[in-house]
Amino acid sequence: MTDFDALRALIAVQEHGNLTAAARALECPKSTLSRRLAALEAALGHPLTHQKSGRLLLNDAGSCYAGYGERILALAEEAQRSVASFSREMRGEIRVWVDQPLARGWATRTFNDFLGRYSEISLDVRVLPPGGLPATDGTDLWLACDGRRLSALKRSPLGLWRRRLYAMAADGPCRLLEDPGGLGDCPWIGLAGESAQIELRHPSSGALWRLEPRPRLRVDSLEMLADAIARGYGIGVLPSWLAECPRHGLRGQYARVLGEWQAEPVEISCHLPKGPRPRRLQVLVEYLHTHLPKRWALEPVESAIPAGA
Repeated sequence: MTDFDALRALIAVQEHGNLTAAARALECPKSTLSRRLAALEAALGHPLTHQKSGRLLLNDAGSCYAGYGERILALAEEAQRSVASFSREMRGEIRVWVDQPLARGWATRTFNDFLGRYSEISLDVRVLPPGGLPATDGTDLWLACDGRRLSALKRSPLGLWRRRLYAMAADGPCRLLEDPGGLGDCPWIGLAGESAQIELRHPSSGALWRLEPRPRLRVDSLEMLADAIARGYGIGVLPSWLAECPRHGLRGQYARVLGEWQAEPVEISCHLPKGPRPRRLQVLVEYLHTHLPKRWALEPVESAIPAGA
């Protein structure tokens, strides 16, 4: 027996005027109906029925409570429909495009953790080539790591990759520079598609330094850029999490060049179809937000890695 069964019994007695007719309408024995009503009265600590001319009727308190019971049952049915709708929307496929620099580490782990939690959802994840754009048709989510946009998709900020200059950890070139003036003499490795001008800013003093180095090597892959710097082939701009984070990055292979000077950050964003979206997509986006590495947060966090480490 549930509380809802007792409410239905009470409302049936009110509607049909006696216990026999109410039991017939609910297709259950009169004895069962009587037990449900007695249990409800015991729970409330107040009688809800009385006998009149051999018939069981509701008293004033019972009629009052039956009115609330009708509303309670209506809300319960509405909640059940909402749960059923939610369950339907939490099934099916989500089609995701991911920029190439995001295609390893965090995204792989987070997508698979999400699927472990929502077993009736599947993900179709495709990796975009450098500078590429996803098709507007059939795209549920695009995870981008720069300022590119598509007019058909709505952009939502997710995080930031704060960046610095790095060299190889062991005797890397130019790692001991004291000011930006000597950067022009350093061997540079660049990332294809980025602006030729590099802007460095000191967070404490606010000092700004702009330069246009000529890279001796230019690559279109963040992984290849990181590998080339780690091998001592030159200096370059890397996301700080990649160079310094022990969990998500490659800590121990790099040393900062110019300590606290920072390059322009890279924006991480979600791009979603405009208009109504299925619940499963919204839940995925919320999951990405809540499982974002702390170093990627839109609000800066203090780094535990000392300059030059």
